[in-house]
Amino acid sequence: MLRFLDSGFYCCRSNDPKDKVTKTKTIDQYVKLYGGPVYLMHFKYSSILNQVWVSFFYGMFLPILFPIALIGIINMYIVERITLAWFYRQPPSFDGKLNDAAIKILSLAPVSMFILGYWALGNR
Repeated sequence: MLRFLDSGFYCCRSNDPKDKVTKTKTIDQYVKLYGGPVYLMHFKYSSILNQVWVSFFYGMFLPILFPIALIGIINMYIVERITLAWFYRQPPSFDGKLNDAAIKILSLAPVSMFILGYWALGNR
């Protein structure tokens, strides 16, 4: 809505870039208005870790959790690709430390599944 008000209700004019008008005075104001929100990657990693760990932890009891988690991760992937292309600002450069830490945490999920599964399926 703020972008629409800034452009002077620009909806029915031509698509020529020279015709586009803005009321912002500085480049910084323009970037803050049209740049989009900051991409917070740690929320995305936490969501993936949560889905994988819950599905692995309780997957022996409820096998339907595996396809549900797969659909959820695929959905998240598609939505994140689209929103990164059209909505968010360009994310800052991240090194491989965050990715390596997430992979290390994810590698422990099958171990917990087998330990809990052995207890649950072997318990009389």
